[in-house]
Amino acid sequence: METGSLYPALHRLERQRWVESEWRQTERNQRAKYYRITAAGKEQLAENRSRWEQMVTAIGGVPGTVVE
Repeated sequence: METGSLYPALHRLERQRWVESEWRQTERNQRAKYYRITAAGKEQLAENRSRWEQMVTAIGGVPGTVVE
């Protein structure tokens, strides 16, 4: 993932309240933004993972298809 797409993605996740962020000092005394997943984000992740697994199973059932 390129830097130009990472931060817009993180900001979208914050707007959806799937991640939270806070500014903190690093060990080198620099200001940095730290992100963590929220409870709502964990629920969304579980839903997406479940749908992904269902799709992989469905595609794997198509003759001549190999899904790894």
